[in-house]
Formats: sequence, structure tokens, C-alpha cells
Amino acid sequence: MPRTRRAARVTSWVAVALLGGAPVVTGGVAWAEPPSDDDVAAAHAAADAAALDVAGAQSRLDAIRAELGRAEAAVQTAAEDYAEAREALADAKRETAQARERADRAQRAEDATRGTLAEAYRTTARANENGLGPLDVVAGARDVGDVVSGEAAQRAVDRKVAGVLALQADVRSAARNADARWQAARAAQQDASAAAEAAFATARRTAADLTARTAAAEDERERLFARLADLRSTSVELERQREADRQERAAAASEAAARERAEDAASSGGSSGTSETTADRVDAPDAQADPEPERPRSGGTDDGARADDERQAEPAPQPTRTREPAPDPAPRPDPKPDPPPVSGVGQGSAAQGREALAWARSKIGTPYQWGGDGDPGYDCSGLTSGAWNAAGVWITRTSRSQYLTVGKVSYDRMRPGDLIFYANDTSDPSTIRHVAIYAGGGMMVEAPRPGIDVRETPVRWDEVMPYAGRP
Repeated sequence: MPRTRRAARVTSWVAVALLGGAPVVTGGVAWAEPPSDDDVAAAHAAADAAALDVAGAQSRLDAIRAELGRAEAAVQTAAEDYAEAREALADAKRETAQARERADRAQRAEDATRGTLAEAYRTTARANENGLGPLDVVAGARDVGDVVSGEAAQRAVDRKVAGVLALQADVRSAARNADARWQAARAAQQDASAAAEAAFATARRTAADLTARTAAAEDERERLFARLADLRSTSVELERQREADRQERAAAASEAAARERAEDAASSGGSSGTSETTADRVDAPDAQADPEPERPRSGGTDDGARADDERQAEPAPQPTRTREPAPDPAPRPDPKPDPPPVSGVGQGSAAQGREALAWARSKIGTPYQWGGDGDPGYDCSGLTSGAWNAAGVWITRTSRSQYLTVGKVSYDRMRPGDLIFYANDTSDPSTIRHVAIYAGGGMMVEAPRPGIDVRETPVRWDEVMPYAGRP
């Protein structure tokens, strides 16, 4: 029997049971007799099975979404691994070039000392030919003065030779050391090049895996939508839209909870940044807060003490030191909480943050590129470093090093231009896989992953690091 007719019959049985045996006509068939207990039990079992099928299909759709999320995180992780490997290779190339230059300078110095040493030997040979050997000095001397003078000359020649020999030995040693360092730097560059190639191969395989998983997931989702439409006697399009709405509600609830956790964690740990109301000032991590007001006492120097002095019958003694009063009469802040677990330094102003954001927005639509710095595309940290460099603030190239070096701000104090970091383990900065630039209003600009161009999108709060970053 087709599923739709079976469902109709089950429905009619349940209806008959509820109506106490009243005839029900469904699908052209009249059911005048009340169903038996077995019929009712079978009807409930069928309804329960259908409900389980719906729940199972929805659960599988959720699992597919989670699987694709993990695959996308793996791609971003591989991309950052590759970006780090590229930076290590660039550093190795610079070190190799510098080591080669040092080795060349050392070799030129050694060649020069060889010439000096040869000249010293020629001088010694001429001295011996002219009778400046020790015996010749004594035998040819007319008096003691000649002996002393000859010995002095010989000693001068010997000192020159000895000095040149020592210099030549030092220079030769330096040349050998410089050459050894160059050889080591060249080997390190080769290792870095191999590591970069391996990281790139891994990144491409990971991206290909995500593409294959996405295609397979689309096929499975379509089959699940057809299953849901059959179970509910609806259309595939309706089930597709219903599922999209369900996942959107679930994602919104998850994001809201994740944002609350992130803001609570950052607020409880303190911040080294500033709020948007003080946009042009960035507090250093060790900035001093105003001291707590002193207890009023005679002879003090604070406002409270002066107020008490005016109420005294006798004038207060002249203060021994002065201090400018605080310009802000507002209540003094509470003592600063413990600093963030990883400190950094923020140097950029709010205006520079807006300039960095404008630059990033100008790149919207630019394709993603592995390790890209704009020729022709960008990866995530290439976009953020390029944005802040364009605003006049240099920051490092990779997302992991960026998090370690920039200032830290809590999420409720972010301003446009601040950086948002994502990690596989938010307690470990070495697992950071992605960075985006905050655009204000709950939005951010990012270069997400291969296949998706630079875009402006709502902030994702799941798996964010404990603090945002302020260059």
C-alpha cells in the first residue's frame, strides 16, 4: 500500500478511536466499524515511527552541517599552517642572503690578510739578506749601540710578522665560521622550502576534501528533504525552506550563547584596550589608574584634605609637596583586573582603525588566495595585515603572531578595525586558524577560505579567542 494511503488509513483509525466509532470516510473507503485495540496500537506505532523518521532526518541534517563546519575549520587551519610556512621560508631566505654576504666579506678579509702576511714574509727575507739575523747583528756591530739598534730592528720585524700571523688566523677562523653559518642557513632554507611545499599540499588536499564533502552533503540533503516531504505529505521545496528556517534559528541561538560566553570571559579577565567613547586613546597594558583617594587629614594635599582645612579654625600648615588635581572629577575607576593571558601592544588610533576597515572593504569581491598578499588575492591574515599596514601601522603577517603582538580588548569594547581571531582551542593561541577585521554593527570583513571571495558578513561568535585584537 502506498505510504500516503497508509498514512491516511492510520489517521482514520486514530480519528475513529477518538470519535467513539463514528463512521469516517477517507480516500473513498468508509470505516463504519470501530478499530480494534490492535488497529489503534498499530496506528500509534506508525505515527511514532514517522515521527522518529522525521527526527532522524533532521538529526542527520544537523550532523551534515557540523561535519562541513569541521571540514571548513580544517581548511582554515591548513591555510594558516601554510601562511606560517611561507613566512618561515621568507625568513630563511633573508637569513641565507645575510649569511652569504657575511661569508663573502669574511673571505675578502682573509684574502687581504694573506697579502699582508706575504708582505711580512718578504720583509723578513730582505732583513735576513741585509744581515739582520741575530748572529749578523752581533758580528757586524761596531759597538754596543749597533747591537742594540740591530736587535730592535729584528724585534720590530718579528712583531710585525707575529701580528700579521695572529690577524690572519683570526680572519681565517671568522671566514670559516661565516661559511659554516651560510651552509647552515642554506640547509635551513631548504628545510623551510620543503615544509612550505608540504603545507601547501596539505592545504590543497584539505580544500579538495571539503569540496567533495560539500557535493556529497548536497546530494544527501536532497534525499533527506525528499524523505521529509514524503513523511509529512509536503513538497521538497517546502521542506528545504522549513529546514533552512530551523537551522537559522538554531544557529542564531548558538551564536547568541557563544557571544555571551565570549563577552563574559573577556569582561571577567579585563582589557588593555579602550572603549569607543575614548576612541583616539589606547591604554597601554601597564597604564596607571588614578590612585584611591586618601583619607582626609590635616596637612594633606588632596581635595578632601583641603576641604577639611577650610573648615578648621586654624590654617593648615604649608604642604611639603604639590600634585596637580585630576582633571576628571568623575569617580575613580576600580582597581584594574588581572591583564589578559597574552599581552600585546596596541598603537593604532580609532581613525587608523577606520582607515584599515575602509581599505579592507575596498577589497570585497577579491578572490581568496593561499598565502595571498594581493597578487591577485588574499588569505585571512594577508587581508588584515594589508589593511593595517595601509593605515600606517605595521603588524605581523600571520594570524597567530598577530594575536600575540597586538593589544587585547574585550568584545563589548571593540571598535571598527579591531581584529577577531578564531581557534580550534581558544585557550591555545597556537591553534588560531582565522582572523577577520571588525566593521562595527555586528559585522566583519574577512577572506574566509578558498572558493569564497573577500566579504562583509555577520560576526561569528563560536570559537573566538578570549579577546579581540587592537593593532
